[in-house]
Amino acid sequence: MWQAWYEYRIDYALFTIVFLVGHSSILSRIRRAMPPPSTTHPETSTSPEAIGSGLRTRLSFCILVLLLIGGFIAVETADRVQRSRMRQQVFGIAPTYAVELQQLGHANIDEQTSPDDPQYLRMIEAQKRWLSVNPQVTDIYTMRRVTELDLSTRPLPDRENNNGHLYKIIVDSETDYSGDGRIEGVRESRTEIGEIFSDSSVEQIEQAFRGVTTFANQPSRDRWGKWVSAYAPLFDADGKVEALVGVDFPAGNYIHSIILTRLGAMGIIAALITLFLGAVTSIGMLKAGIVAQQRSHALLQDQRDLATQAAAQARQAAIIKNQFLANMSHEIRTPMHGILGTAELMTRSSLDEQQRHYMYMIQTSAKGLLTVLNDILDFSKVDSGQMTLESVPFELKDLLSQTMHAVVNLKNEEVDLQFQPPVGVPEIIVGDPTRLRQVLINLVGNALKFTEQGRVTVTVENETRDATTLDTSDSKGSRIAFTITDTGIGMTQQQQAKIFEAFTQGDSSTTRRFGGTGLGLSISSQLVELMGGRLQVSSVPNEGSSFRFDIPLRTTNGVEPHEIAKTQPLETSTKSFGQCDQPRELLLVEDGAINRTVAETMLRSRGHRVTSVSNAKDAIEQLRLHSFDLVLMDVQMPEIDGLTATQIIRNDLPAPASEVPIVALTAHAMREDRQRCLDAGMNDCLTKPYPPEVLFETIESFATHTDNQDDLVSSPQPIEKSPSTNVDEPSAEPLNREVILHNVGGDLQVLAMLVQTITDELPPQMQRLQQAIEVGDSTQIARAAHTLKGTASAIGATRAQEIADRLETFSSGETSQEKSSHFFNNQMKALASAFDLAQTELKKFLRSSSGRENPGNETL
Repeated sequence: MWQAWYEYRIDYALFTIVFLVGHSSILSRIRRAMPPPSTTHPETSTSPEAIGSGLRTRLSFCILVLLLIGGFIAVETADRVQRSRMRQQVFGIAPTYAVELQQLGHANIDEQTSPDDPQYLRMIEAQKRWLSVNPQVTDIYTMRRVTELDLSTRPLPDRENNNGHLYKIIVDSETDYSGDGRIEGVRESRTEIGEIFSDSSVEQIEQAFRGVTTFANQPSRDRWGKWVSAYAPLFDADGKVEALVGVDFPAGNYIHSIILTRLGAMGIIAALITLFLGAVTSIGMLKAGIVAQQRSHALLQDQRDLATQAAAQARQAAIIKNQFLANMSHEIRTPMHGILGTAELMTRSSLDEQQRHYMYMIQTSAKGLLTVLNDILDFSKVDSGQMTLESVPFELKDLLSQTMHAVVNLKNEEVDLQFQPPVGVPEIIVGDPTRLRQVLINLVGNALKFTEQGRVTVTVENETRDATTLDTSDSKGSRIAFTITDTGIGMTQQQQAKIFEAFTQGDSSTTRRFGGTGLGLSISSQLVELMGGRLQVSSVPNEGSSFRFDIPLRTTNGVEPHEIAKTQPLETSTKSFGQCDQPRELLLVEDGAINRTVAETMLRSRGHRVTSVSNAKDAIEQLRLHSFDLVLMDVQMPEIDGLTATQIIRNDLPAPASEVPIVALTAHAMREDRQRCLDAGMNDCLTKPYPPEVLFETIESFATHTDNQDDLVSSPQPIEKSPSTNVDEPSAEPLNREVILHNVGGDLQVLAMLVQTITDELPPQMQRLQQAIEVGDSTQIARAAHTLKGTASAIGATRAQEIADRLETFSSGETSQEKSSHFFNNQMKALASAFDLAQTELKKFLRSSSGRENPGNETL
């Protein structure tokens, strides 16, 4: 069967059919891959029929046919080469055997030769030797033609095997046909001399009898098996062919060799055709993909347009949200300023006890509303990532004491507020005391609000554990744990799961019963995370709750507890605003009638002279006609706002009107709002509602117009030598606490805002002085030094005030450029050092105080 498989080229016919069917399948697949025509984008449509027919299809089919024809030629060539190689191998074996048998005297062997004849046995041994060294050969034998005598005296082979001419065996050795290592049975035993057999390779045998070595490349079958045989002639002494040597190869090996050769050649052709069909597939699928991509691109463009619209809407929503937040802050703070200012004026007037109680209720309610507004602003800052934390040393015990004083009024008589002193915690730690106080007030305040009877316990302890990536302390792994436990209403598991979400409380009944915005815990949780900790809660309904958070313990290096001074809170007078040391000529620009009246009343009560206008246009006109020591400028006004008016004053008005100090009055409380005021040319910024003391302190920190003129025209004192620039010179203390307390009216909240203001404003003031010194402009040096002298005076920095005064005085005189440059540079270094020391002392003074400060009321 296998012989017919390749002899009739059935193998290559099937090979051809497979690839033709594959080609057809590929075209069908490409047709299916082509997207259907688009109704929305007809320009991206391509006719599917054009992919499976036409020039490209015919071209690919022709190339495939050419490849198949070329493959057939290659396979046939490989077949012929393999047959020739095997024939050459046989031609080298059979003649060799024939020569040796001739030398052994094969012509002398006939039917009468005895099986024990030594000459015959030598031939048998030679055949065995040849078989052992040529394993590809199965049998070696000699044969002669059959005579009439042989036909009459010898038995004939079976008819079923008599499919060729008859010949007789002469010498045939034992052969292991089965390959099992044993020679046994009729088939493998030595053949009798003269045995007649039938062989179908008649043509090749007859050619060999004519003296030519032949190879029968068509297998033949006899009683010993199926073979492919080679024949070589044996010559007698007269040179005549007296017999043939037959060499048998197994037909199966021959057929397999031919099949493997053909399959190898077809494999190579198959690889080439597969590459071609792969290219056809790739090109077709690529074309289909291009059409689909065009379709997808068109759809993507539609989606992109929709996404662009959605993004624009989202950006607009964010802008609207921020604008709403800013407007809400402004619209609430503006009337709130009027309410608190009017209440402050009423409180300082003659009232009976009941009226004073009512005024206290008004102030408390207004401050509560302001706290809600501050919570919303804090949440917005945290949510947008704009919240930053301080890292300053402070005394933990004082902070906890302030927290307890701030919340003690929230508890009723049936609740006991217990505070356990810190265990194992250093007295002085480093962090953000304002935000830590805010978290504690929120948590303790919540505990008191939701506890009607029982107790609220606050514990603080040092907790040591393995260091984490959140730890930034000097002693890695040490953390301060704060726990606030109450016996209040408690929470369910569902309520605990969402308690830290913004605008969320336990349920709607909680909101109605206890009030609140639901922002306190959300802000506290995020502030704790910013500090490097995590706020957790555990609670049982009707039994109470426990809030716990820990933050890294960071301590100062080389700072002893006694170096941080402690100041007891001072009570602010509620009867009078007091009198200023030197009245100022003030221009008040405020479009709100109530706020204008409140501010004007406060300022006049303080002793200042006030000219008030309701719009920026009138303010600019007043500055053209009159001289003022300071302008209080509302930011948001109709027609011309305060920022634009400030730019007009700075750029368009002549001196001294263009140089008048301008303080912004704004209800916008975001930090960027303050920066916009400073960028517009304003000198300072007050956020509504502002306490009267803050208003007075800000105004009186600026020198009067008369003082400026006197200072600028006064003759300088003769200078024999440059003043000393040694910052350690004990000419004055770095900070006069009596002065600073007097300036803020004893209000530590105003002091806190002043510290932040100095922190923000001092660097640009120092930079302006440095720039003036670098360019050698004495007028600008005098102006910048005068501004810094006022700043130093406002915070009680007496040493810095002396240095600034020396700079201002020296700049008014005439001296050599080299000497002036040396003096200014030395004094600049001394002034920077004095201000640094004053700020350090000021922050220490503020941290060590125990004044009543509301951390949620951020005005910067």
